[in-house]
Amino acid sequence: MEKKPRIFIWGMGLIGASLGLKLKTLGYFVQGCVRSEESQKVLHGMGFESVFIRQDEALSALENCDILVLGITLSDSYPVLDLVFSNPKLANRLIVFDTCSTKKDICEFVAQKYPQAQFVGVHPMAGKETNGPSSADAALYEGATIYIVPSKKSEVNSTVATLWKNCGTTPVYIEAAEHDRLMAYMSHGLHFTACILALMAKDVEHIAPSVYPGAGSFRDMTRIAQSPGALWRGIILSNKENIVSWLKQLAHETETIATDLENEALDIVQFFEKANEARNRVMRKS
Repeated sequence: MEKKPRIFIWGMGLIGASLGLKLKTLGYFVQGCVRSEESQKVLHGMGFESVFIRQDEALSALENCDILVLGITLSDSYPVLDLVFSNPKLANRLIVFDTCSTKKDICEFVAQKYPQAQFVGVHPMAGKETNGPSSADAALYEGATIYIVPSKKSEVNSTVATLWKNCGTTPVYIEAAEHDRLMAYMSHGLHFTACILALMAKDVEHIAPSVYPGAGSFRDMTRIAQSPGALWRGIILSNKENIVSWLKQLAHETETIATDLENEALDIVQFFEKANEARNRVMRKS
């Protein structure tokens, strides 16, 4: 039986801890680090025995690991990459992958500054509107698509893809710029839309002040407006050009539909049918 690589997860919030839980159930050796004693305590209670807070302890533990997973934000990832890839004991041996929601900036950073690094850009298409280790779920990634921006080393890409396949996911190779444009349509722009819809509800929220005035439509379409803004600020700014383009397209499409409806030129049945067909194609239901 092939020996499983030893895993270290730097940042064990929802994304990192969920991956760690799943890997532990598969028999992987998993260590990690977090910022606070509170998170460390939560993770200890979840069965993670080796969770460090001090940076020097984390770097020392990394010397005995094979794969480093970055479960932290984009801005926090850069100093960790500098720490690891400037360390001779780690730079040429560790396979490193991030889990950030955008890929172009971080992949270009590593390619330009550390061209020999064994780095792979990764974005797991899974998550919740809540964060932190207490939100972790070993089943979070089951059935998920995992986007991988490959390195120049096929064996490194294979190792990372295999790890994710073992977690019940479908890895897909993609170029960084293509990934970021796709995310404007599949995720980043939608978070803006959810926030807009929630904010617009202020115009009618007074009508039924003692009850929840809506139903499933409002609840489901605004769920991701609960996402933490501090986390999403970095994601949005790193993909600003694509998101701005998407929002302008949304504004144009909305204005066109409003005008057609106002002028009684909108075929409502056909409009819904086309939207349903488009959704099914994206969801791979047709």
